[in-house]
Amino acid sequence: MNKFIKKVCAVSACALMLFAGCSNNGGAPDKSRPTEYRLIQSKEAGNSGEVTLQPGDTYAVISIRDYGDITLKLYPDLAPYAVYNFTELAKAGKYNGTYFHRIVEDFMAQGGSATNTGAGGDSFEGGTFRSEVNTCLRHYYGALCMGSASGDLTDQFYIVNNKYSQTSIADLYAQNVEGSKQQAEVMNMYLQMLDANDETQKAYYNAYSKQKQFYIEYSKGAQAMLDTLTDKVTATYEQRGGYPHLDGGYTVFGQTVDGFDVLDAVSACEKVDDGRGNISKPAVDIIIDKIEIFTK
Repeated sequence: MNKFIKKVCAVSACALMLFAGCSNNGGAPDKSRPTEYRLIQSKEAGNSGEVTLQPGDTYAVISIRDYGDITLKLYPDLAPYAVYNFTELAKAGKYNGTYFHRIVEDFMAQGGSATNTGAGGDSFEGGTFRSEVNTCLRHYYGALCMGSASGDLTDQFYIVNNKYSQTSIADLYAQNVEGSKQQAEVMNMYLQMLDANDETQKAYYNAYSKQKQFYIEYSKGAQAMLDTLTDKVTATYEQRGGYPHLDGGYTVFGQTVDGFDVLDAVSACEKVDDGRGNISKPAVDIIIDKIEIFTK
């Protein structure tokens, strides 16, 4: 195996571990387990504008040791399986004692990993499920999202912590569309350098195939975000901040409504090298005591 290929594969896999088709243009949400990328296009408000808890809303309270609580509104009608997976894991106590293992200021705080490392993990029903993308849920400051490895989702989640105003959203989405297409082409180029029948190369071939599919899906999702862009979305990014670069590729399923000060404090913690050259591991463990699910 060419050393260059190995290095690129390792870098690509690391970048996609933030996280990781069928298209539905409206109608009742499909609550089945997504085994393929699920894209729903809508111009509804979702988590744009002011978000408050209303009677009947489902919400989560993440209790973080020595920091406090973060309260988040969940969207079971807009990201049904992601919400189901998260709430059932929480009810089963699977998040109790896990860490926020990866924190990058002005980006996101990631936690919920069963191994507290970001590696491994299972969904509530075991194994993985695929991304659910709804265009009325976007990566604003305080958004609750599913971690993904090339579009495969398990137990990990992250909360967007970037408060800086985001502008030129339409241009950014257009760049994401083209950038994702280019990345898919790069993955295809690497695939052509490998032999799927060679046992020493099969793992790399499978990894690149998955990344290629992820970027194809990401491009479709970014285009859908552009097609459904509204003045309210633009205004929310300008006023609240966030990370629109991830819209279309990653699953948003909740929005912080209280405890922004806790999110800020967690995000500002001292970080050390995570062992891969990234200064993103909290120097002192940030422990999730529990996650509770309520209905208002």
